[in-house]
Amino acid sequence: MKNFSFYALCFILLVTLFNPVFNKYDYGAGFPMLLLFGVLLLPMAVCELRKKREWNLHEVLFLGIFCVFVIVSFVFSQTKNFGFSEVLAYLSAVLLYLIYSNIKIGFSEKFLKIVMWFSVFAVLLGYIFYFTRAEVRMFGPFFNILDHSNVWPNAFALFLLLTWPLVVIVNKKIDLKFAALCGFILSGLLLTFSRGALLAFGGQIVLLFVYYFKRIEFKKVPYCLLAGVFAVGLFFGANYVRSLKNEVINVENRLEFKTADSSTSVTERIDFLKGAITLIQEKPLFGFGPFSFRDAYNSIQKTFLANADHPHNIFLKIGLENGLIALFGFVGFLVTLFIVFVKRFFGKDRGNMSISKRDVLFAIFVSVLGGFAHNLIDYNFNFLQNLILLFLFMAFIRSMLIKKESFSPNSYKFLLVSFAVIICFISLYEGSVLAIHRLYNSEALQYSLFPRNYFLTSGDEALQKKDFKSAMIFIDKELTLNPLDGQAYYLKGVLYCNKKNPDADLALCRENFRKAINVNPMNDFIYYRDFIRTLDPSNISSSDVAIVHKAGELIMMYFDMVDKNVHFTGYTLNVEAAAETVYWLLPYLRPPYDNVFKTLRDNMLKTAEKLREEKKY
Repeated sequence: MKNFSFYALCFILLVTLFNPVFNKYDYGAGFPMLLLFGVLLLPMAVCELRKKREWNLHEVLFLGIFCVFVIVSFVFSQTKNFGFSEVLAYLSAVLLYLIYSNIKIGFSEKFLKIVMWFSVFAVLLGYIFYFTRAEVRMFGPFFNILDHSNVWPNAFALFLLLTWPLVVIVNKKIDLKFAALCGFILSGLLLTFSRGALLAFGGQIVLLFVYYFKRIEFKKVPYCLLAGVFAVGLFFGANYVRSLKNEVINVENRLEFKTADSSTSVTERIDFLKGAITLIQEKPLFGFGPFSFRDAYNSIQKTFLANADHPHNIFLKIGLENGLIALFGFVGFLVTLFIVFVKRFFGKDRGNMSISKRDVLFAIFVSVLGGFAHNLIDYNFNFLQNLILLFLFMAFIRSMLIKKESFSPNSYKFLLVSFAVIICFISLYEGSVLAIHRLYNSEALQYSLFPRNYFLTSGDEALQKKDFKSAMIFIDKELTLNPLDGQAYYLKGVLYCNKKNPDADLALCRENFRKAINVNPMNDFIYYRDFIRTLDPSNISSSDVAIVHKAGELIMMYFDMVDKNVHFTGYTLNVEAAAETVYWLLPYLRPPYDNVFKTLRDNMLKTAEKLREEKKY
């Protein structure tokens, strides 16, 4: 039991980082790992309960505000079918911090060494995939083996930003071993081709240079330069080996934003940030709910297919999804931690801290800052391994800054254990539901707080079986949980359009198709296709004409997007839906525009077919 916390943390990091299936928890793939983590937190809390702590009221108060309003935002959520995993992840991360933040941790440096070696093996795994897979960016262990399109190089870049500074403190000496380890890990960071990560890395280098400037020994400078040489050499060497069989990103074009996805990436990120601010103004108190950005942003989306799961900024994400009070709590906690760090690291008590301890503390601080810097223009804490490292590193920082310890009040112990018991109980319950759903009864997921697309999928299946009554029940349940789900409105429209349905109603059919288009106008052609199919060109209202015109405008943009395969749209069924939409639009087009649309449609289908053949190859 004395070493339980160390082994439990090593185990959970190992299984979250190196499993080939359970990764991204917000969509559900990584949910089992989150449940395992929630269960382990209870014995971890019990093991550390009796240790002396340094009480910090402000820290607990701000984290309490954050947790309460994350829960409240879920209660009032507009996307309740998907938000619970994020609630559980945030609460578990906060509990992890509270368990370890204000006690003296005896295993922190040993754990940091394990993390460093995990990062080495992660980069090694990244090289194996970089040479054998078609993806042009290194993604390390951040992939799903069941779906080859699910790879996340930016999440891997964040992991390396959090871990590479550990080489500075774990190796102890600036020597050839340091140069080799540091260069190898940084080569992986370079091969992710994450421009945001490189900017954050540059800031980390500046901070480390300023900190070590007065202690620089010129005989060790060559080893630091050698680490850079190793990193750059491995980067270009890996690209050369890869180029013998696979495509390689042009570095110059990537840096100048001339690659196919670069300009769209920057433009879309700016739109996401602006959209997030607009959404915060719309629901400032409780937000739209955890993991709601995609559905909430749909209605104000600027460009066809330009959507994402998050606004690419951690603070805007919390503000629009959980509300400004939750954001206030989170920022207040970070400010409190930063003030304690500055006062005790640079203040009058700095002399009581050994040089080696200060080095470890500053390196962890640089890791945390790098992680937050990267998440100002992206968001990858929806991977449990990254979230755990962030909050655990902050706990290590606070632990190393302790001045005076005392036994915690019984009331605080009770609250901490109660918090852990609740998370453990919820995790066991959700784990049982998930196991029953997978092994015995597929309908068990309806009892979960995290049903995801269960009701939507069940409604679609019932619709295919002509069980219209059950289909309506499932679809209405989905819309109760998520009134922003355009696909649910679309299925409801299909339900009312089916002539075999005793309750078939053309007016209700069109109304629900319109709702689908209103809540999600820029991502799916099937909504436009099936709505236009219900219209009579000789008797059409002005509002319906506006939808027809909108469909035509989107298709004109989409022809070019397929040609350039923007967002890999050439692989999707949107291509066929767009082609069918053109067919139904033809009665509304005058010569020669009808022939132009036909020609562009045929070219689009040929391009998509070619892209799909190349992907198979």
